[in-house]
Amino acid sequence: MASFTEQLLAEHQATWRAMQQHRFVTDIEQDKLPDRVFNQYLVFEGDFVATAIGIFALAVSKAPGIRQQRWLVGVLNALVDEQMGYFEEVLARRKIDVNDYRRDLPAVGRFRDGMLAAAQQGGYADIITLMFGAEWMYYTWCRRVSESAQADGDLRHWVDMHAAEEFFAQARWLKEELDACAAAMADDERRRLSVLYRRVLEWEIDFHGAAYTE
Repeated sequence: MASFTEQLLAEHQATWRAMQQHRFVTDIEQDKLPDRVFNQYLVFEGDFVATAIGIFALAVSKAPGIRQQRWLVGVLNALVDEQMGYFEEVLARRKIDVNDYRRDLPAVGRFRDGMLAAAQQGGYADIITLMFGAEWMYYTWCRRVSESAQADGDLRHWVDMHAAEEFFAQARWLKEELDACAAAMADDERRRLSVLYRRVLEWEIDFHGAAYTE
């Protein structure tokens, strides 16, 4: 019998494919992503890191035991030190003044506010569903795209970070953790998380599309 996460991927395959073949993804794969789009995306994504820190902090507080907390604290440390440091460095190197870019478009707000509200209002399994949805999606397309060339060194580094073994280990941990959570759930709870998973993919599609806004 397929695991819960494999069932999610099968059930929402159309939405999954829409993100995997998103214009943002295929432009990177074909090495034709406009600089202005990547710069705008970096502003959006850099802002979202602060939200992600809040989401993972909630996961630590709602985790069922020390095993999960230990892993999640490691994720938090990476977000605060490595991810925040990356954005500070890349924005400075590319001479990006965030005040020159759009920062709160509706699609960006839906993603940020939807993810944070679900984490605040839901339980531990909700948060794991949110982050599995985002990170398994990212690893999958970045792993594929990493097999092609990108002339922009910053863009290539971004792809490599999300195709790396360390990121895969984090995405795989979320996948396994969600399967473990689902094993003890009633069917109606699993259906509720399935809806949440689909929403994450939909939010991600809109979020990446917003980077093309003039």
